[in-house]
Order: sequence, then structure tokens, then C-alpha cells
Amino acid sequence: MALIQPVKDGRVVEDSSDASSSTSGSGKKKNVNDTMGQEQFLQMLVAQMQYQDPLEPTSNTEWVAQMATFSMVESLNNMQQAFDKQSANALVGKYVLINDGDNGYVKGKVDYVTKQDGKTKISVNDKLYDLDKLDTVADEEYYKGSVLANEFHEMVKLLPDEKNLTVNDAGLLKSAREEYEKMTDSQKQFVEKDALDKLRKLETKMDALKATQFTGLVNGLPSVSDVEAADEETLKGYVASLKKAADCYESLTETQRKNIGESTMTQYQEVTTAIQEAEKKFGHTSDDEDSKDDVASILQQILDELKSQKTE
Repeated sequence: MALIQPVKDGRVVEDSSDASSSTSGSGKKKNVNDTMGQEQFLQMLVAQMQYQDPLEPTSNTEWVAQMATFSMVESLNNMQQAFDKQSANALVGKYVLINDGDNGYVKGKVDYVTKQDGKTKISVNDKLYDLDKLDTVADEEYYKGSVLANEFHEMVKLLPDEKNLTVNDAGLLKSAREEYEKMTDSQKQFVEKDALDKLRKLETKMDALKATQFTGLVNGLPSVSDVEAADEETLKGYVASLKKAADCYESLTETQRKNIGESTMTQYQEVTTAIQEAEKKFGHTSDDEDSKDDVASILQQILDELKSQKTE
């Protein structure tokens, strides 16, 4: 049998240059593949037979035992590779977490499995990763919970602190709350406590700010005597101011309305009634304009709520 690789002093070397490099003093060595295949094993077996002690030769049984051992190891390696391939193929369509080292964790669905440079790789988010970088295989519920929680955390990070919060941030708070409420109970478990606590504190502060905004609008309304003395043109301005206050009140939540002082609500009720009476004096009815119909409807609703609050 011809040797594919040379043998020096009973040892297989990569090529003849390796033997000379040991005496040349260059200090440079080529990398040798750590994986031994069937050909390398046979080369070493032939070398062992050539350099065995002729007075005490190795028995045929030992040669057969070595061959059987190598065959068993090679079979186990083949089985392991087949198992790894089967496991990787089973990941297609699954949600996974990839540990990408310094780049952090990558989340996504496995699109396909391929082999590159002798290694099994999985494609996630249009990028290939080594199979050994796989950290977690998750079911759809777990994965969605992780993704939704991450989106919620990012939204909370964009929110201002309590000191810089204004009524203009109400939409951001509402979006963050809606993002949280659309999660299932199991998905909410992925939400960090600090993020949820921040949202709740900001919502409490917003309740106070919205109540203060409504109070300011009510304080800007005319007095009852001013309404009674107003001409028709002036009354139109009063109606516009009242509509702003009514729109603001309509946008308040039940919690925010409870933060409004009783004196403010009393003043609001009195001015509302006065303006309604003044409009009747000038012959304005709810049939005149659609906008006035809307105002009257809102005012009546507020009056009903005020009556129910006093009853409670």
C-alpha cells in the first residue's frame, strides 16, 4: 500500500518540509487537522507494522482490535454528525435565541439549515450562525412574549421622566399602556418591573396634569354675570371657550376626573347652565348648527355626570 503522507521515525508528518523545519530553526509550523480520518489511521497502522519489533511482533488479534476500535469510533462520529444534522433540520420554522457574543442575543425564526466550511449553520434574519451559538429554542408564545416585552421596554425608554412630563406626552403614555395591555398574562411576565413602575408613576403624574389643565380652562371661563350681560357676538366667544373645556373634560379618564376639585366642577356647572340660558335668549337652538348640537349634547352629558357625582 502506498503512503500518501511521509513517515519520520515512526511518526506521520504533514510533508517533508516539516521534517526539515525542525532543524532549520525557522520556528514556523503548518496547522494539521486534528480530525483523523480512515486514510490517516491506515497510514499510522502501516507505519506501526513497519517499525514494530521483529523479535516481538504484534499479533493479528491486536491489529484486528485496533481496526475494530477505529471503525466503532468512526461510526459513532458519523452517527453524531447525522444526529446534529437532523437536530438542525428540526429547527427550521422554530423561534430561537442566538448568542452572538459581543453583539448580544439575536432573536428570530430559523429559515433554513446549510453546511458551510464543514460546519452546520442556521439562517436567522437572513444571516448564518454556527449551530453551537444556539442558546434557546422557544415556542411561539415564549418568543412573542420576549419580543413584545422588548418593544414595551423601548417605548418606556422614550418616555420623559416625571419632572419633564407634560400633557403633550399623553399620547405616548397611552400607546405604552396599550402595548402592555395587549399582552397575555404569560407574556406580561417578560416585562421588567422597573419599566412597568416607571409607566405607572408617569400615568399618576399625567392624571394630575390633565386635571390641572381642565381646571385652568374652567378658570378662564367668564363668570355667570358676564355671560348674562354678554351680547350675541361676545356669547359666541364664550361658547367657544366652553367647548374647549368640554372637549378637555370629555378626554379625561375616570381617574383623572376624580382629581378635579369640587369648586371647579361647581363653577363649570354654573357657567354651563348660564351659557345654555343665554343661547335660548338669542333664539339659538340645537337645530341651528351641527356644532351647537354637539356642544349641547356634551354639556348635557356633563350635567348628568355632575348630578351623579353629587348623589354619590
